[in-house]
Amino acid sequence: MKQTVVGPSGLHWTVRRLVVPTGMRPLSRTDMLDAAPGRTVVQGMSRQVPDAMGGPTGPVPLGFLLVPLVLPLLPFVWLLRRVRLLSWTIEARTYPWGRRYPPIVLTYAVRGGEETRHAFGQLVEALARGDGAPVIDGAEKFAQPRQPHGHGGPPVVGVSGPRQFDK
Repeated sequence: MKQTVVGPSGLHWTVRRLVVPTGMRPLSRTDMLDAAPGRTVVQGMSRQVPDAMGGPTGPVPLGFLLVPLVLPLLPFVWLLRRVRLLSWTIEARTYPWGRRYPPIVLTYAVRGGEETRHAFGQLVEALARGDGAPVIDGAEKFAQPRQPHGHGGPPVVGVSGPRQFDK
C-alpha cells in the first residue's frame, strides 16, 4: 500500500504501509549518523578516536551480516499481524529541504488489516488538507525525537573528565 499526496503547502508526502517491520528495515543516511558512535576524546591523546562507521565493526557491515538471520522471521511477523497480535506500521514521509537532508516522518501503529486501510485513508486525507500531525482513529502515533548529531560535543573518556578543557 503506497500513495503520494501533495499538501496545500506544496509538501509531497509519501504514505505507505510498511510490510517489513521497522526493526528489520535498513537505516537511512541520517539514521546511520545517529547510530554511529560519536568521536571520543581520550585523556592523554592529542586527537580524537575515529568513528567505527566504515570499519569492520561499524553499523554498515554488521547490518549486512544480520539481514540473512532476520529474513526467515518475516513470515512469522506476517502471521502475528494477521491474528492481530502485532501491529502494522503506517508511515508518511516528506523531504521539505531536499533528499539530502533529514525527512519529516509521521509513524502510526495500527492493529488489524481493515483498521489499517481505514487509518491509511484518514492519514492521506488529513495530509491533503494540510494537517501537520493528524490524530488518526484507532492508531497510536510514534514520536520521533530528533537531536543534532553532535549531541553537545564529544564525550570525554578518562579520569579527569571534561575538566581537561577548562585550562
